[in-house]
Amino acid sequence: MRLYPTWVLNVICVETALVLSAIFLTVAPVAVHAQAEILPEERASSYRLFMLGRHLEGEGDLDQAITAFRQAARLDPAAAEPLAELSGLYARAGRADDAVATGEEALGRQPDNQTAHRILGLTHASSAGASDGTPRDAERAIAHLEQARGTLLPDLQIELTLARLYLRTETVDSAITLLEDLVRDELGVVDIALLLSQAYEQAGRHDEALATLEAAAVTGRPSYRAFARLGDIYERRRRWREAAVAYERAVALNPRNANVRRRLASVLLEFGEATRARGVLEELVSMRPRDAASLHLLTEVELELNNFEAVESLARQLIDLEPEGLRGPFVLAQVFGRRREHQAVVDTLQSVLDDARARNVRPERLVGAIARLGFAYEQLDELDAAVLIYEEAVELMPRSLAFQARLARAYIEAERHSDATRVLSTARRDHPGDVTLALIEVELYSSRGDFDRSEDLLRAMFETNQEDPRSFVALAGFYSEHRRLDDAVEVLESAEQRFPRDTSILFQLGAVFEQNDRFVDAERAFRRLLDRDPEHAPTLNYLGYMLADRGERLQESVVLLERAIEADPYNGSYLDSLGWAYFKLDRLDLAEPPLRAAGDQLHSNSVVQDHLGDLLSRLGQHAEAIEAWERALDGDGEEIDPDTIERKIDGARQRIAR
Repeated sequence: MRLYPTWVLNVICVETALVLSAIFLTVAPVAVHAQAEILPEERASSYRLFMLGRHLEGEGDLDQAITAFRQAARLDPAAAEPLAELSGLYARAGRADDAVATGEEALGRQPDNQTAHRILGLTHASSAGASDGTPRDAERAIAHLEQARGTLLPDLQIELTLARLYLRTETVDSAITLLEDLVRDELGVVDIALLLSQAYEQAGRHDEALATLEAAAVTGRPSYRAFARLGDIYERRRRWREAAVAYERAVALNPRNANVRRRLASVLLEFGEATRARGVLEELVSMRPRDAASLHLLTEVELELNNFEAVESLARQLIDLEPEGLRGPFVLAQVFGRRREHQAVVDTLQSVLDDARARNVRPERLVGAIARLGFAYEQLDELDAAVLIYEEAVELMPRSLAFQARLARAYIEAERHSDATRVLSTARRDHPGDVTLALIEVELYSSRGDFDRSEDLLRAMFETNQEDPRSFVALAGFYSEHRRLDDAVEVLESAEQRFPRDTSILFQLGAVFEQNDRFVDAERAFRRLLDRDPEHAPTLNYLGYMLADRGERLQESVVLLERAIEADPYNGSYLDSLGWAYFKLDRLDLAEPPLRAAGDQLHSNSVVQDHLGDLLSRLGQHAEAIEAWERALDGDGEEIDPDTIERKIDGARQRIAR
């Protein structure tokens, strides 16, 4: 509220003004010799005009109010209050320059006038908070507000504004001192708790920041902002359950606030409550159907739920809302990528990227689209196109580790070893000691057949990167590939002790055992991993396929593989595994759809094509079976016996010839 000195509040008429003139002499002891020259009637008229100005402002007649205050100031040249009140009128009318000039004029008459200091402080504070505000505005605001403090009745607006300015100018200790006093005197005022919590955060006193907000949420009047801030703190601490509860309270208090609903949905998604997150967002989108941010978040939720048709529909809505935006096409490409429709990814993103470059869109905004487009070209075996994409990315972002690594790998795949060496050399200068680059260099030497050099690099990386589980996994993988099972197991068991929560270590241990025909040990490792993460899709697939390929517990194998496919419905490897399990169960009707889908997707995977050929042969479709087996022979050649496949082809041809 606005505060006025006692003499102003008691002025009613000329007669009382005459009586109060003696009081005024003690309240505003300025220029006593000048006051003696002012007639009592003039001072009374000044008071009357002062009150008239306040009345006229209240009636909305600002011009007449300004005239009244100016006349009051002229009649009593020593009085600062008419000018201070006029400064406040200008401030309330949005005339900041006039407010500052008049406030300074009031201080020229009475340097310690608290009303003038208050108006000047609040006006400068408003300027400091504007987009074009300067540090000088904040400094002036603080100086005036500190002068305005100390009235018999503390002004909460001054105190809170001053605290905000302290925080803005990094004078955190002053803010904490002020706010700690306020929170004791003004119990239940949520704004104080919010600012004190912010001050503690800026000071690095995070536990006190949280405790302050938690206390305010319990003892204060229910506040949307308090619960929203509390949710934010919980979210940053990855305390998803508490964050969700806080955001839900905030939504209940402010149902139409889009930002807090989106925060709630994000937390629910992180907490594994994707269905609830979808409900929150669907309600928000029904209220604000053109809210692109909410639509985009809803696509993330639907992707998590594998509702690809819904995601595609939402992506096209985003494209309509943002014709030159990147979010819609990128989401659409994500859908196509999850479906393994790599040509559709290329068709979606290539033109978008070309247009974005023509419009000089910042390179960092294109990172995700570039990465997805390059990966799609790699999956289509269009290595030259992938290389070109990554070369352009490195040119745009020359120190990007991600694109340097992708380019080096693409060069290796294209057997451009000297180019890969050149890129790796530059990348190591930019990112010395990086494990990813070391692993790519190992790939480079392995692709050349220099396995001794690969082992030396892996061991050096292992010795110098003991805090990165990838170095353990990579070395163990190398040992396993070269039939050094004991060395591989020793490395992985050491890694498990060091990184007990890292699933990649147990997964690699299971794979190492399986690749060395120690199936019982492999299953034990995979089961331990599933105890920690029951929905770990790669493990579900590996264990399910291992059982199916050995013809063991085939019904359980199907259950495991169906769970893997639920997590990644278009994964060709998972589909092949499930189809193979059904094939082993002699359920050819159930085996055919997943095996055909896997075969269509993984043309160069020799094992997948061999499985498809076996199925087609059993179905009596010998010509198609031969085609599949021939693709197996032309493929990557991994885990197949070419002589066995040749015999299958000969047998099929004989059956056709009969």
